[in-house]
Amino acid sequence: MSWIRHSKRVGIVLLATVVLGGCATTTSDCDPKEGGFVDGVRCEFVYRDRIKIMEAALAILKEQQKQVAALQKKLTDKNEDLQTQIDTLSNETSLTAAEIASKQAQIDSVLQKANDLAKDVDKVQAKTTQLMQQKTKTIEQAEKLKKQAEKLKKEVDDLWTIYHLQ
Repeated sequence: MSWIRHSKRVGIVLLATVVLGGCATTTSDCDPKEGGFVDGVRCEFVYRDRIKIMEAALAILKEQQKQVAALQKKLTDKNEDLQTQIDTLSNETSLTAAEIASKQAQIDSVLQKANDLAKDVDKVQAKTTQLMQQKTKTIEQAEKLKKQAEKLKKEVDDLWTIYHLQ
């Protein structure tokens, strides 16, 4: 029985040493390589505190990691939405570019027709001017011929008169 009492005393002393020593021990005082068994037991509480702190930090980091993953997912979704919008706008721009090209081709065709018509108008005006000049010449010639006809008629009348009078 004395051995049990002795063990209890040693246990109480060790417990008191650990409890009292643990209160005075800081993380910088604990080095498992130094101090032997008693310091090792005393540092056990410090290590447990460190583990709790590290576990709490790990839990915080895991929560932050979840938040970052959620944010990354949200940003990826937003990026996909923006890419879809860009693709849609690109398609609309392509259609618009095609429409513009088509309209430009129509405009070019109309301009070509307008140029052709302008050339035709110039030809008609030139022909009209030529015909007007010919008309003027023809009128002048007709006037000359009319005068000649009148002159000849007068001569014929005169001859007729002379011929009948005789």
